[in-house]
Amino acid sequence: MALISKVKTWWENHECNVKNSVDILHVSMSVKPKWLTKKVLVNGNEVEFILDSGAQISCISEVTWKNIGSPKLTGVPCKGRSFTGNEFSMLGSFMASVEVDDSKQVLVTHVTSEKLNLFGLPWIIEVENKLGYPIVSSIKKSEEPIKVLEIEKAQSKISEIVNKLSVQFKKVFEPGLGHCTKMKAHLYMKPGVSPVFVRARPVPIGVKDAIEKELNRLSEIGAIKPIEFANWAAPILAIKKANGKTRVCMDYSTGLNNAIELDRHPLPKPSEIWAEIHGSKVFSQLDLRDAYLQIELDEQSKKVACINTHKGLFEVQRLPFGVKSAPGIFQRLMDKLISGIPGVFAYLDDLIIVSKNIEDHKVQLFEIFDRIEKWGLKIQLEKCNFFKEKLKFLGHIVSKSGIEPDPEKKKKISELTRPRDVKELKSFMGTINYYGRFVSEMHKYRGPLDKLLKKEVKWEWGQDQEQAFQSVKKSAKF
Repeated sequence: MALISKVKTWWENHECNVKNSVDILHVSMSVKPKWLTKKVLVNGNEVEFILDSGAQISCISEVTWKNIGSPKLTGVPCKGRSFTGNEFSMLGSFMASVEVDDSKQVLVTHVTSEKLNLFGLPWIIEVENKLGYPIVSSIKKSEEPIKVLEIEKAQSKISEIVNKLSVQFKKVFEPGLGHCTKMKAHLYMKPGVSPVFVRARPVPIGVKDAIEKELNRLSEIGAIKPIEFANWAAPILAIKKANGKTRVCMDYSTGLNNAIELDRHPLPKPSEIWAEIHGSKVFSQLDLRDAYLQIELDEQSKKVACINTHKGLFEVQRLPFGVKSAPGIFQRLMDKLISGIPGVFAYLDDLIIVSKNIEDHKVQLFEIFDRIEKWGLKIQLEKCNFFKEKLKFLGHIVSKSGIEPDPEKKKKISELTRPRDVKELKSFMGTINYYGRFVSEMHKYRGPLDKLLKKEVKWEWGQDQEQAFQSVKKSAKF
């Protein structure tokens, strides 16, 4: 009998790609494992799914999508990443009619290039709420001589806990923008400053529709409101995110950031968090929806945080990402939010819960969710992770084995090119310093590189620097 913490195969005749594994706590088995499955009607077509309460999305394969009529997809194609770090393609999503037993609902369905139909946590919560009983534990046992009790027990227990969270704290998961009830953000102005009004910047044709869509969204959720006059105004920037969507950023570097005092509330030191996380075995991660925007600006600050766009002036109602005081203000809120709850850590909007066992983890989750609800904040379920054996946090992988660098960072370090000037060298050294604990004997190699960072030293990349550069890269042990 073997103890396996991650099952990477289903069965061969379903052609399940082993690169996209599904996470469970553990499974004890004597023979080949088989996932718990359920036949579901999707747009009237029968589809067999793997049920996994640890999966944060529900998806079907491209083949299945074509078999049910190729419904029109929304969203742009993008890359996803499995728990093991393997990359796969997400082709888009659509709203599907999903029938399970006596439950019929319209739910978000993602389409993936993987040969996998996955009935994940969002669907499980919706369906179980409608049916009034857990669907994971109601699955009929296979007639094959397979021991699935440990899988069933672990998944059913986790599904039950997450389901209770979603019911008891329903407001926390509702769409829309959260509104912190405990504080408002205030921007402290420097003495004697004069208003700075900057004209709206021209908008490239290629991003005009995306910018207007985002401005409309921000207006609808109450993050901004149109006005006719302002003494202060900053332009906006359009930044394309990794998922293809456009983010509208307020460019307060044009005046406001120079006129306000920096909020010096300290950010937690990652090394201190690592020390406290050590020995934990169960991990969850929460994602605050539009994190900074959940804090309202006070009336005085709203008057100076206005933005100027091709659609006119807007008064910003919530704490904007581009204000230099935003990180300090937000960290202060998070520190108060998690105060007194053991095993809960927050670095800006990255919030993690760690425990040594499931029962303790359950208590911590209910405690932090109770506080989140009372404070008027909201969570984005699709981006949360619950009861994991490992998670990405602050550029590292945290697990019961300890702290390791993110494999993606390892790849980036190995691909770093030779610095061409002091600025690029500082960037390289910053990356290496962040992962210094994983780079053996780095202190032996960095001398020639540090030398070039001294003000009185002329930039000259010689043999010593090249050798040190290559040695530092090779000495990274991940």
